Amino acid sequence: MYVPAILPTQMQTIRPSKRKIVKTVYTTEKFANNIQKDLPKDMKGFAQTIAEACKKARNFMTKVD
Repeated sequence: MYVPAILPTQMQTIRPSKRKIVKTVYTTEKFANNIQKDLPKDMKGFAQTIAEACKKARNFMTKVD
C-alpha cells in the first residue's frame, strides 16, 4: 500500500471550511430550539442558552463588513 497517497498533501485540507463550521453551528441551533419543548422545565433554560450562543456565533461568522 502506498502510504503518501492516503495522507493529505497540505495541512489546510484537514481544517474544516467556514461553510462546514457555520452549517454545524446552525444544525446545533435548530436542534436546541426543537428539543426545548420535550425537555423538563428546569432544562429549557440550558437549551435556550445553547441556541442563543449558536445564533450569536453564526451571526458573527457570517457578517459582512
